[in-house]
This record gives sequence, C-alpha cells and structure tokens, in this order.
Amino acid sequence: MKYLFLFIVPLFLLSCEERATPKTATQAHKVKSIDFEEFKLIDISPKAQTDLYQWKSFQSLLQVMLAMAPSKIKNPPLLPLSNPDSLLLYSRLYPINSQTVLTNIYVERDWRAPAESAKDTVFRIEKNKEASTANLQWERFLVAGIPYTWSFISKKVGYDRFHLSFLEGTQEVYTAFFSLDPLVSSGKNVKTTSLSDDWKQYKVVFTPKKSALYTLRLSFDEEAKMNDNAIFYRSVLELPAKDFPKVGQYASKIAAENTQVESSYYSVFFWLVQIEDALKELLHDDAFPEQIEVPAVKARFRLFETQIKVLTDNVRNNPDFKEETLKAQIKQLGGTFNSILARINNLYDSNLDERMQYIEVSEEGE
Repeated sequence: MKYLFLFIVPLFLLSCEERATPKTATQAHKVKSIDFEEFKLIDISPKAQTDLYQWKSFQSLLQVMLAMAPSKIKNPPLLPLSNPDSLLLYSRLYPINSQTVLTNIYVERDWRAPAESAKDTVFRIEKNKEASTANLQWERFLVAGIPYTWSFISKKVGYDRFHLSFLEGTQEVYTAFFSLDPLVSSGKNVKTTSLSDDWKQYKVVFTPKKSALYTLRLSFDEEAKMNDNAIFYRSVLELPAKDFPKVGQYASKIAAENTQVESSYYSVFFWLVQIEDALKELLHDDAFPEQIEVPAVKARFRLFETQIKVLTDNVRNNPDFKEETLKAQIKQLGGTFNSILARINNLYDSNLDERMQYIEVSEEGE
C-alpha cells in the first residue's frame, strides 16, 4: 500500500455553465478559466499510516480533496483504501435544515441517547395533521450507475411503519418498506443491523439508471394518524470510495442545481461544499486516533474548516470574486492541511512521554 499523499493541483481550467441569476433572468455567468500553481501534500510518517488509514472520517476527507478536485489531478497517487467498495459519507440528510422539505410533519430534538455512545443528535418526528401523507424529503443530484446507500438509525417508541422512496420529478422510481416492530419484517430490499439499547440501523441501496436530480423521501405509511411519532438519527447518503471520482466529474452539473450560487465557479463550489461536509463529519464524530487526540491537532482542523467556510461563502455569494483571491485562498488551504499533517507526523515521531507530549502540543496549539 502506498503511503505518500501527493495533492497536486496543476494548471487547470475551471469552467462553469451559463445560468440565470435569481435577480435578472437575462444575466448569465461568464466562463472563467484559472491557472493554479502546483502544490502537494507532505509525506505522512510511516508510524502514522496505520491509524490514519483506519480513520474512516479522515479517509472520506482525503477522497473528497483528491477525487473531487475541480479538475483532473496530474499523476494522482493511489489512495490508501483497504477496500475500494467500502462506503464513505457523501451527504448528510438533516431533518432540521433550510433545504429539508417537511409535509405534515413536526421535527424536534429528542432527549434519548444514541447507540454505541455515538455523539449524534436524536430527532423526533410527529405527524401533525390529519392528512393522507406525512414525510420529510431532500433533493440530491445522483449519478447513473453508482450504488447510493441511504441509511439511518431508529428504534420503536411509537409508530413503526415507514417508507423510503426515490423520486425523479413526481415519479417514484424506487421504494422500500421498513418496520421498527421486531415482529413485522421490513422489505427484502432493506438491510437491518441491530445495535445497542434496541437501536437498529436500516439501509437501502439505490442505483439510478439516469443522472438527474432526485427526491429522497422518508414517510409515514398511509395508516398513520395525527400525533403518531418516531425517533431516528444519522440519516446519511453514502457511496463506494471508488465512485467518488465519477461523482466529481459532475461537479458543475450538481452545483448548478443550487440556485443560490452567485459566482461562476460551480466546480470549485461543489468541491468546497463536499470538503466542508467531510470536515464537519470528522469533527462531529471526534474519533481521533489516541496518538493525536490533542488540542493542537483539533485546532488546526478547526482552522482548516474556517478557511473552507469563508471561501465557500465567497464562491456562493460573490458574483465578482476575483481570480487572484481565489488562487491565493486555495493555496492557503493546501498550506493549512500540510500543517495538520506536519503536526500529526511530529506526534507519531516524537520521543516525548505522553504527558509531556500533550503539554507541548497544547501550549503550541492554543
């Protein structure tokens, strides 16, 4: 297994599709091309390789940074994945979010603790009207031929029969029935895994035949009454690690579906959003290997996250974002990530005892 991470961004062209701005239908974005100077990630210490290769959130972050970069990377290294079919996070499906559509449903945080001492937030959903339908739904652009896995974790505390559906437009192209009642079987296309404290994880795999914008819908079944409710958490969309580059090829198309993008850098926007989501997952899970469970490393990840957010905001909201500024900030991102790797290398290669090591990195990182 190779253990050199080379993150090379050569001279590449970032193109964007023409689209109308929300303010003026006749105004269209101009095609922009940008030359980036090369930079690369520093080598990772052999002593750190095993822990970093087994750190799933870190793997997801690297996949996004390398495989979803706005242009094809020259001579990319083989990523250190033990299994190219292993699932990595692609998108979180948040029940409380400005882009989540609620139909006859009320959502609130629940007091119950998740399984396996996870740090996720449990949510409670309740049907709040006497209506034939009650659901949550999200829109995502899905690429044909890629098996997307939609999963979430739940347990029986109230109503127990639901459906997961994928729709193209108004047409339902795939659906799965699942039951929270252990005495009632879920559909054959639902994989169920038992967790601690009666929690269960439910998984459904959908492979679209067409690359298009799809609606993902979680709904109470038709027999649910007003005030029926359920709890769940960690609703996510995952895909095999080997398919991240294929999704990256649709960056401009995917970003163009977001009508709030004001600049022309669609592919850059998509890349930054994916990095931001991967970072959020890494910091939220807080599953750092013991050797680097120190403030100095976390502080650098937080700095990297802040820089990503600032640049994403500019690309999203500034139609006149300057080429020179964009180039400088992307170069800054590479430098910050290298500082993370350098600190990790230092911790694994250091001869200080554990306590002195913690003190040294804490004082330097704060």
